[in-house]
Amino acid sequence: MPARKFSDEILEKAAALREQGLTFRQIEAETGVPSSVAYFHCLRLGADSPETATDTSTPGGPMIYKRGRHHVRRFTPAEDERLLELELSGMRICDIARKIGRKENSIRGRLMLLARKEARAERAAELEAAQ
Repeated sequence: MPARKFSDEILEKAAALREQGLTFRQIEAETGVPSSVAYFHCLRLGADSPETATDTSTPGGPMIYKRGRHHVRRFTPAEDERLLELELSGMRICDIARKIGRKENSIRGRLMLLARKEARAERAAELEAAQ
């Protein structure tokens, strides 16, 4: 296995900067961690900027779109529900990916996004209840 490019300390610093409200480009300038890497690790660590911490909106647009030279297929609400059911049943990510017909990294990323969305909804509810 190749050596890791960024230590846990630097990735945690990137997450802390995100929680302070810095953009991913600002994080890159300060830490040297590329913005796409910072995005992934902030998602993995549950770090959210204060401006988006309660944003529960769902992106719109076409179900299939082009990103670079690749076509990307959005997850449907039914796929999200099935994905969560399979995860709760204890199924491994590689098996979920095979069953749903997606790549492992897509499943892993989607599970992290769904967890972030749930955390944001909880924060929004707490803020609303406090008012």
